[in-house]
Amino acid sequence: MMSRSEKRKSRRRQLQASHQKNWLIGRYAVTEALRAAKWPFEELHVADSLTLSETAEVERLAQAAQIGVRRESTERLAELCSADHHQGFAARMGPYPYETPRQLRERLRDCSSLDSPSVPIVVVCDRIQDTFNFGAILRSCDATSVTAIVIGTEQQAGVTPQVARSSAGAVHHLPIAMAEHVVDVVVELKKAGFQVVAASEKAKECVWACDLGGPIALVIGSEARGVRTDLLAVCDVQVSIPMMGSVQSLNASVAAGILLYEIRRQHNS
Repeated sequence: MMSRSEKRKSRRRQLQASHQKNWLIGRYAVTEALRAAKWPFEELHVADSLTLSETAEVERLAQAAQIGVRRESTERLAELCSADHHQGFAARMGPYPYETPRQLRERLRDCSSLDSPSVPIVVVCDRIQDTFNFGAILRSCDATSVTAIVIGTEQQAGVTPQVARSSAGAVHHLPIAMAEHVVDVVVELKKAGFQVVAASEKAKECVWACDLGGPIALVIGSEARGVRTDLLAVCDVQVSIPMMGSVQSLNASVAAGILLYEIRRQHNS
């Protein structure tokens, strides 16, 4: 019988291995991934029905990255990526290059030592399982110049082509760290001077009344269950978003966007 640690490592390997089966499709998505040169390509295919001018940019970027381009029929592309709306471009992606907690510490150390125009924000995603939600959160993170994102290895959507599409390509430009023990990372952030703020619809303190002027670690919890108890215990404050209608809760990605812009508003005021 495997120990708890071995089970976690096995789940992490399965999560990373699953990326090798995923296909990034569409002209924009493939081009953006090539241009960013962050996420490794396993295979790259273009439709043989496309003209040289239509494939020129992708082939130029692929050649610069030393990635081979294979020409296939549109039917074969659809068979490979299990989608008909590939627009003639399909790439099988390798494991996404997550940062480690150590790399995150180094990044934050460098950030604090530089004359950065933005106060650091780290977003901690706690068991965000919906890929559309996760991608939308990442899109807001890019829009508000978030320093880094932290995700766990359990019950958490990883970076997949679907997340890449939902994020409008933000996954290619954001440092995303994966940690087996998210609580430990949050404790380290507190020691480094970050105020840890948990989003909770049950919180009594309204975000408008909260001082968010310094470095912030914003914790966004599970769509169904919120922030888990052990993580909530190490947070400095819980904040809610004022609800003025009949519905008393927001989608996790919408809440993240509202809170991030409020944090940046306070940083810039």
